[in-house]
Amino acid sequence: MSDEFATCRDMLADRRYILSSLVPFHRDPSGQVWVGDLWHRDLMMHLEYIPDLTILAAQLPGPPEPDMLPVITGPGQRLRFVASGPVLTGRRQLPRALPRMRHVMRELLRDADVVHSGVAGWPIPPGVLLNPMTVRRKIPLIIAIESAFWRIPEGTRASLRWRIEAAATERFARWSASHAALGIYTHRSYAQSLPVRPGAVSAVTPASWIRQKDVMSVEEVTASWRDKPEQLRLLLASRLTVEKGSETVLAALRQLEDQGHSLEIDIVGSGAMAKDFTRFAATSRHVRLTMLPEVAYATEFLPLLRNYHAVLVPTIGDEQPRVILDAFSQGVPVIASDTPGNCEVTTAGENAILVKRGDPADLARGLSAPDLTPARLQKMAGAARDKAFACTHEMMHRQRAALLVRALAGKMPAR
Repeated sequence: MSDEFATCRDMLADRRYILSSLVPFHRDPSGQVWVGDLWHRDLMMHLEYIPDLTILAAQLPGPPEPDMLPVITGPGQRLRFVASGPVLTGRRQLPRALPRMRHVMRELLRDADVVHSGVAGWPIPPGVLLNPMTVRRKIPLIIAIESAFWRIPEGTRASLRWRIEAAATERFARWSASHAALGIYTHRSYAQSLPVRPGAVSAVTPASWIRQKDVMSVEEVTASWRDKPEQLRLLLASRLTVEKGSETVLAALRQLEDQGHSLEIDIVGSGAMAKDFTRFAATSRHVRLTMLPEVAYATEFLPLLRNYHAVLVPTIGDEQPRVILDAFSQGVPVIASDTPGNCEVTTAGENAILVKRGDPADLARGLSAPDLTPARLQKMAGAARDKAFACTHEMMHRQRAALLVRALAGKMPAR
């Protein structure tokens, strides 16, 4: 166990830590809890330095989903899951759901020492209820901002309702951050626009799901590049939606097709725009686009990345896509939009080629540039790999454990 984990465990030894999660869980008839594979990985790391952890989340009906894993604790680890209610699918359910959520939260806060919460969610952010209740009880509040999906991306036509909801969520996010003992952000832009109060602790720690053992060695990266095809080959691994920049990619590919520029690109992902890419693939002559079946993240995605010279990351929002560090871990650079989230973990010319967010013409220029060659991208492979090695999932949690000690020592309710 790292020194950061041990110090945090000692501080929290007799303390109850409440973590509000947007990720639902399943409880089978025997009482065994199951969660998705990525949340399982994250949860196990939390237990390394939080000895008494309560997860507040919605509960899924039916049998566990195929990618779910059972949650089994180790010695000295206390973990319980408390259902805030069923998974909500629309606002019409709120009148019945809110009283239960409020009651469950009130009961949990009776003996809580720390509350770890967020500011967003649909159809209602759980923090809308939980954060004010926590502040009123003078319990230290930890706010994590890993995405601001309520914000309207630049250049997007937004309805009046969307604008009102975005403004209300932004205002609530600022209020929550200003009452937090600790604010954890995935990039500087979030920390600057949603600051904590004076005297509180604030830190930028990029979100990473890459384990240290997932990061290829320098020798493995070198060998993988020898095995790549000679012709430039790109991958887009994303939800195929307007919000993820898919519209920008498709428009850029159409420009390249009209210009007669040859390009080979594979796509793995699903979403509302999948059919648009499929139709384009069926008629394009110069741009060779292949739609791949979806793959399991834990076992198949990282090996898939090794087959490509670069990964496209065309996001138009300011979140930080995990695919960047995924690609870097395999020594694969990215061609990414210049959003705050992307810029936090990339360096133009070192491990990435950056293009203007939401600009099909600029993306098309980047993809058709004469110097976009396997040889140029290979020169970025080492820096990409080194960035991933410095941003592993384990390292992220060590940083967060140290931050908890800074923020909470002497600040929790008296026992």
